[in-house]
Amino acid sequence: MKTDTLTVDINMPHKAMQSIPQGALRLVCREGSVWITLDHEQRDVVLNPGEHFTTRPQQRAIAYALESSVLRLEPVVCTRRTPAPRWRWWPQRLRGSGARGGATPVAA
Repeated sequence: MKTDTLTVDINMPHKAMQSIPQGALRLVCREGSVWITLDHEQRDVVLNPGEHFTTRPQQRAIAYALESSVLRLEPVVCTRRTPAPRWRWWPQRLRGSGARGGATPVAA
């Protein structure tokens, strides 16, 4: 299966600021050095050439070029994990009907 994705390279001159759109994005520093500020978080991230950072789906960010830089935005495919059946998390002694008191797992 082929999925088409849009990858964007942003050329940022020294001291340029760029708003990063909301969405699960992989930010890759291709050249220079980029300071990433995340909305509603106290931490910031500085990316150097070859380094990357992935934003969460509802996270906003602002990029600031510490020097002339190229920042690549790549979409991240979010796959929803199917949770394991609850009984797998139960201790072994509770799984079978012969366990203490005849406890059996209940379907969720």
